[in-house]
Amino acid sequence: MYLNNYNFDQIIDRRNTNCAKWDTLAKIHHRNDLIHLGVADMDFKSPQAILDAFSRVVDHGVFGYSDLNDAFYTSIQKWLKKKTALNIPREWIVFCPRINIAAGICVESFTKPGSKVILNSPAYSPLRNAITKNNRIVIENRLVFKEGRFQMDFDYLESIVDEDTELFLFVNPDNPSGRVWSKAEMEQLADFCVRHNLFLFVDEIHSDLLAEGIKHNSVLSLSGEIKDRYIYAGSLTKTFNIPGVIVSYMVIPNEKLRAKVRNEIDRIGMHNPNIFSVVAVEAGYNDCEDWLRAVTDYINQNDKFFREYVKRHLPGFHIMPREGTYLLWIDYSSLGVAEDDLNDWFINKARVEVYMGSNFGKDGIGYIRVNLATSRLLLQQALERMKEAYPLLQNYPEQTKNEV
Repeated sequence: MYLNNYNFDQIIDRRNTNCAKWDTLAKIHHRNDLIHLGVADMDFKSPQAILDAFSRVVDHGVFGYSDLNDAFYTSIQKWLKKKTALNIPREWIVFCPRINIAAGICVESFTKPGSKVILNSPAYSPLRNAITKNNRIVIENRLVFKEGRFQMDFDYLESIVDEDTELFLFVNPDNPSGRVWSKAEMEQLADFCVRHNLFLFVDEIHSDLLAEGIKHNSVLSLSGEIKDRYIYAGSLTKTFNIPGVIVSYMVIPNEKLRAKVRNEIDRIGMHNPNIFSVVAVEAGYNDCEDWLRAVTDYINQNDKFFREYVKRHLPGFHIMPREGTYLLWIDYSSLGVAEDDLNDWFINKARVEVYMGSNFGKDGIGYIRVNLATSRLLLQQALERMKEAYPLLQNYPEQTKNEV
């Protein structure tokens, strides 16, 4: 229904635009012929309503300091009500440039130096940095693959928490596994945090990008004592492909927690928004829902296409279920190839760049992460390169599964 309105098949050349995905990684690997499926942004043009809003700012020609307006708050409130059916009070909403910054602010605000912070593993590396670079200790909760999907082991969680643990950094949908946590899991997590006197930071940046038939269960929908302990972090940058604009926000019901966060934001000088961020929020959350439905449909079709191709032609790669995000988490351990060798195969034989699992910690070894948010034509080219190079994997030293 929606796909006729947008041309997501168009291949847009992003090279020579200071692009982290296509320029920086080409320099790192010393190759200009790679297809890049690593960095988690889309290769699609952003919605026209956002582009028009940016054009109006540019046409005005004055780029002075900007501030938050009523539309910033009302647009977020409207969007969150659509998602959760909740009326979020304006005063609960706190601007922050990036969710990674928000995570660091919460680590600094709600934990002491030397204290412990729980993080599901494998984990998005900037969240790990938010802990370690603030002189706190990471406590890893290794996800287990059970009954066809990754799950949290709450018995193990009980064994690793202690009186020095003060915060849980949580991601929903999870990156890199793609899990969207169930209502029961979110309630069990809330109970765990309340019983152990933990604050709960929840990164929901991928929550608008779901697989077909999947419902997202936001921390905002939780009730009871956890409302005095959670910090919701959201953004439209993944949703509408504007991560370079740098805009996010937190929702913090508890007034004292909110005051501590605002104080830390002021302390580090992050209180003013980018001049493009406010108009992006207004345009995105009010005028771009149709584009989101269309791009979600396209990504879900890319998922199906990628899985079918891999099953037919690349049997050593086993794709995990994806409930949310536009990322695939893929197990290659049956190949018996070490990560460094597989990376060499991708870069120098297949000429396709993906994220190696070790970027997400030791529990990511044996996996790769692939970005689906690109033209299906480009995705097909990448898969054909992998198919052509697949026989060359046998030239690498074989390792046992435990060594991979």
